[in-house]
Amino acid sequence: MTIDVHGGISHSNAAADKLFGYDESLMGLAVSELLDVQSLEALDSFIHPPEVDANIKLMMGKTKSGGEVPLSIHLTSWTDEGGLQYAMILRNLTELMIAERASSVELQRANIAINSARIGVFEYFPIEGRVVVSEMWRELMELSKGDPVDTQVEWRSRVHPDDLFFAEEAVRVCVEGEQEKAQSEYRLLSKDGFTWQWMQVNVAGINRNYLGEVTSLVGSMSNISARKNIEVSLRSSNEQFRSAFENAPIGHAIFGIDGQWRRANKALCNALGFTRTEIYSRPVEKLTHPEDMGRASEQLGKLIAGEIDTYSEDRRYIRKDGSTMWAQVTVSLVRGAAGKPDHIISQVVDMTEQHKLAAMKGEFIAVISHELRTPLTSVLGSLRLLTAMKSENLSEKVKRLLFIAQQNGDRLYSLINDLLDFEKFSANQLELSLGSHNVWSQVNEAIATNADVACRYDVTFKLYESCEGNLGHLDPKRFQQVMTNLLTNAAKFSDTKSEVRLKIEEDSDFIKISVTNFGQGIPLSFRDKIFSAFAQASMADTRSRGGTGLGLVISKQIVEQSGGRIGFTSDINKETTFWFTVPRIE
Repeated sequence: MTIDVHGGISHSNAAADKLFGYDESLMGLAVSELLDVQSLEALDSFIHPPEVDANIKLMMGKTKSGGEVPLSIHLTSWTDEGGLQYAMILRNLTELMIAERASSVELQRANIAINSARIGVFEYFPIEGRVVVSEMWRELMELSKGDPVDTQVEWRSRVHPDDLFFAEEAVRVCVEGEQEKAQSEYRLLSKDGFTWQWMQVNVAGINRNYLGEVTSLVGSMSNISARKNIEVSLRSSNEQFRSAFENAPIGHAIFGIDGQWRRANKALCNALGFTRTEIYSRPVEKLTHPEDMGRASEQLGKLIAGEIDTYSEDRRYIRKDGSTMWAQVTVSLVRGAAGKPDHIISQVVDMTEQHKLAAMKGEFIAVISHELRTPLTSVLGSLRLLTAMKSENLSEKVKRLLFIAQQNGDRLYSLINDLLDFEKFSANQLELSLGSHNVWSQVNEAIATNADVACRYDVTFKLYESCEGNLGHLDPKRFQQVMTNLLTNAAKFSDTKSEVRLKIEEDSDFIKISVTNFGQGIPLSFRDKIFSAFAQASMADTRSRGGTGLGLVISKQIVEQSGGRIGFTSDINKETTFWFTVPRIE
């Protein structure tokens, strides 16, 4: 558009009219109505003589609707018979400014992201041998803003001598055109000279001149010490696993989901009698005893299906020489990052000798039961018959011998019964006939049954607190066995002529039976072994008081398998209380 000497619009094209939002021509309007200028003098001030034109980079225009539009203006002046006049070429900067604003925002975001990620940026100009670095690059190098150092010299002096070639190689291959981008990792000494840090450099963004020479390239540097430490830890862990796997004294194997061997250690190969090459060439099912294959396949199927994560079982294997090896096998499934089954780890413990010993123990228990207990029962019956005979004139010596024989026979019979009970518990073969029974009656029956024990050790059994009507869920035979063990122990370790006190109390959903005696108490060093098999506080106790050391172990098993608990309290040289509970029936 053109402007006359009075500051009015003397001509405008359709684009100018549209720019300011007018459907009709702008002619006749004052320039101050369209542009942010108050007078012709203000407009003329943009032109500096002897120049006759000027470029106004940004001036705000006013639209018909009252809005603003950013403009760049090329202003030209001339003089004719009508006086000083102006011509304007106007350009709408709205889209350009939006684009620049978006670009600025993106640049800010990029800078924030780069700085947050602690990535240092540098630009290298190979023809000039000059480097420009970012503030983050200097921060990674531990250089302050005002530190007047030659960054190239400083960097080169602190790169590990063994890594300098590789660090510079990434730049060289890009400068010489061998690669468009390159990466290197190297160690960099900290500013204080005590710590080596791992750095990673990526080089790209190559610019060339018209001759094809590289004029500049852009690179980034980041500290990867944390990642390197993790890699070192992983390598160390992998090495430890490999060493532990290979040198373990028990067999270990790794299988794929398809059942193919991945690894087997020396212990497993030696146990089965195969070399590693031989064992890898044999399918697992060829090593497993045919009678155990069905169960093994079923468990493996559940494992892969995700029904179970691990299982353990006894299994037989066929050695290279054809003999059978019993093993305790623990199998676990390992899943990948996506949660899918990846491989299977198996631990194989040779249990052949243990199975032989178990078989021998079973035979020994059978011999005790059939070849020892049966004739002993007959012997004891005969001794009791002889002792009870009144018509025979037996001398005191003979009576004494009969008494000793019967006493030792009873002790031996008790030992055999304890051993047989202990074996049943060990093999989980104990059968309980649980039912509803009156606890008060059961305790009184136990006191009456063990009256001879009280007499033998010169003590008195007495029931104090009791709940006569309470019913408990128990097996009467096994309840009497527990009571006999507790009463016998209390009598054995009581002071002479003292009283063994019994109580029956309600304890929430249970009935609590306690037996208290007064004597030396249980030594502190022995208390954690009190429910261990064959435990005796001292050899003197075994000789003077007798016992197998199995009574409390058996009692604990009976009580716990009946749904109750058992325990004790003891004060040295005062009193000791053993207690147990049975479930209460309403």
